[in-house]
Amino acid sequence: MITIKYPKMKCLNKGRKILLLALTIAGMLYACKKDPGNYVYTNVNEAIVSELDTFYSVNRGEVLTINPKIAFTKDQVGDTLNYKFSWLRIKRAGYNSGIPKVMDSTINFNVRMNENLGVYDYAFRVTDKKSGVWKETPFKIFVTNKIFEGWYILSETAGRQGRLDMLSYKEGTKKYEFISDVLAASKSGLKLKGIPSFVTFFNTNAVPIINGTQDALVVGTSEMATFLGVDTLEYKPAYDFSVFVQNRTNVAIGPGSKLEGRPLKVFLWANGNVYTQVYDPIYPVNKMSAGDVTPFKAAPFISGWNAAILFNETSSEFVWYPGNGARSCQKIENETLFKNKTDKNLLFMKSVSYNGGETFAILKDKTGDKVYLARFTVGKQNYFAEITNTPIAQAEHFEVSEDFGYVFYTVGAKVYEYDFNLNLNKEMADYGSRKISLLKFQYVNVGSRTINKRYLDITKRLCVCTYDEGNLNTSGTLDLYTIPPINGPLVKEESFSGMGKIVSLTYRSR
Repeated sequence: MITIKYPKMKCLNKGRKILLLALTIAGMLYACKKDPGNYVYTNVNEAIVSELDTFYSVNRGEVLTINPKIAFTKDQVGDTLNYKFSWLRIKRAGYNSGIPKVMDSTINFNVRMNENLGVYDYAFRVTDKKSGVWKETPFKIFVTNKIFEGWYILSETAGRQGRLDMLSYKEGTKKYEFISDVLAASKSGLKLKGIPSFVTFFNTNAVPIINGTQDALVVGTSEMATFLGVDTLEYKPAYDFSVFVQNRTNVAIGPGSKLEGRPLKVFLWANGNVYTQVYDPIYPVNKMSAGDVTPFKAAPFISGWNAAILFNETSSEFVWYPGNGARSCQKIENETLFKNKTDKNLLFMKSVSYNGGETFAILKDKTGDKVYLARFTVGKQNYFAEITNTPIAQAEHFEVSEDFGYVFYTVGAKVYEYDFNLNLNKEMADYGSRKISLLKFQYVNVGSRTINKRYLDITKRLCVCTYDEGNLNTSGTLDLYTIPPINGPLVKEESFSGMGKIVSLTYRSR
């Protein structure tokens, strides 16, 4: 018998691997061989664009004209017939990129800007028709209007009428332009009726009439309360504030009504009632149980922005609204320094970020002139003491500094600062014969991921509004002060005039 022996597969595989390794090494060595460099480089004809700014600002509906100068690296004549020009809108800031749109195809940009308000990325592209080589120059266009951003200021004028003015912020100059009677100037169609109460800009997702945006602007008086077109101030009967109320009743109408909002949260005080909302239109919460038929009378101060502390004037008691859709309040169980049910009247109350977040409340004896400061949270009472050796018992307006916990108040034409840590009271401003109508720190959403420094500065400035009783129409002023540490004198940063008796203001941010 003849036996034939074949090579084992293991040996064959080993040989193949060796051959593959050798070929790989050879390839690598060849790749490392010096490049002979036998190339010919040719300069291409390229556009050189000048007199094209990086940023343009234009009011919506107006024509923007840009006339750049163009030269070419290898074409001294520069016959425009040999080139293609494209003005491309790339995207709107804050939105995803789409397909670039050609807005103009001539050497000069001449376009009526009817885009939505905002900042847009653009590019000017010049293409050499012969070579196909093109060059782009990027720039931005800010489509704005006269009321894009700034202070809305609600004043009482002669005859107890209301007027809405505006300090319109101009990005290009970094300054404000005063617009008297901005409703008339914008052809709003709304005429204010009644004694002015409030103007408020806030964010919400519960109003169907604001066309998908979360921005809302509301103005209220003793006879009316309505939303306005947030970018145009347009008015329609359908914008009545009742669209923001669960039972479709305009509950914001009333003397001294207040509406304040934070991102996606709002509280309304009107006629002794407090309303709020989560994702739905607003509903009342000044009850001690959901089944209560009769609500308690609430003081016109709300301390908090989701959960909040209210003051029940019916029983003279601090109570807790837990937020998150609750329809009633609860008793507070934190009594270590003072009784939540008190024999005092509430003069002022506010939630501030001082000391990690506290409620500051200023109270006055019902039968005397003693005034007290209470600092507390729903879980803990931090401070309670009488404020002595000050004229605060006669105060008309109050505010509290978020950073330092200083209490500001006005008596007559004077502004005072009280430091509870030092029991120190200082006169900070004297307006002489003028009257003070409002004292306020204005909340502005400064952003979360990126902080807007200008907005942050606004939130830290004390607004003092004054007027001359002999001229309610145009004597009103708004002064903005920086608050220094260590009880330093207030620093006046800005001052604006031309308003009436200012009763409310808000900042329309972007």
